[in-house]
Parts: sequence; C-alpha cells; structure tokens
Amino acid sequence: MLRSLLIIAMMTIAPIAVAQDQSAHGSDYKATTIDHETDALYLSDQPELIAAYEAGGDVIVAKVLGVVCDFCAQAMKKTFGRREDVAAVYVDLDAKTLNLVLNPGYEISDDQLAKAVKKSGYKIKNVQRGAALVQN
Repeated sequence: MLRSLLIIAMMTIAPIAVAQDQSAHGSDYKATTIDHETDALYLSDQPELIAAYEAGGDVIVAKVLGVVCDFCAQAMKKTFGRREDVAAVYVDLDAKTLNLVLNPGYEISDDQLAKAVKKSGYKIKNVQRGAALVQN
C-alpha cells in the first residue's frame, strides 16, 4: 500500500520537476529556430555543431515526435553519438528536433535515420538537410 502511494506521488511530482528543469536552461542555451510559417528548421546554435559543420560536415535537422525530456534526449544522443558517421549530435527539447552534423564523406539516408530514431523509441515527422539550415 505504501509502495503504491509512493509510486503515485512520484508520477505526480516527476512531470513538474521535468517541466521546471526544461524551463531553466542556462542563459547560453539557444534553441533550434523554427519558421512556423514554412515549418523550416535551422541547425541549433551549439558550438559542437557549428565546429563540425565548419570542418566540412553535412547538416541534418529532423523534427522528432515524442521528445519531451532529458531521458529522451539522452537516448538519441547515445544512439547517434556512437556512430562513426556522426561528428556532432544535439537534441533540442524545446523545438523537439534532432540536430546532426555528419563527418565529411559520410551520408545517412532518410530510411537509415528513421530506423535509428525508431531504435531510440521515437518517430521522425520531417527531415531537412543542407547548408541552408545553418543561420549566419
């Protein structure tokens, strides 16, 4: 009985803690920009992504369904961080996007990307690629 009450209490409190954590990003946190008129995505302004892009990597930004917490982000970072074709990965929780920069000379098809995201437990809504995703 006590265990059941504890579980219910944790299920009630945990979403509040996650929401507070997500809204308390540091001042250096910069979300992926989304142009809501066109649903265009842009690469998140993270130093590791920009450095990998400047080193010659190709850019991929994917809108991912169901990404809501740090555990979601960690699952995808773990999946993509181990791949030799990925130079940098960042999951933007506010924009619900997966930001990838590939190592020069590597490619990931939309099908391969969708399978890897599915392995993490999520689905892709749309994928955009190319240098046009990098804001100056």
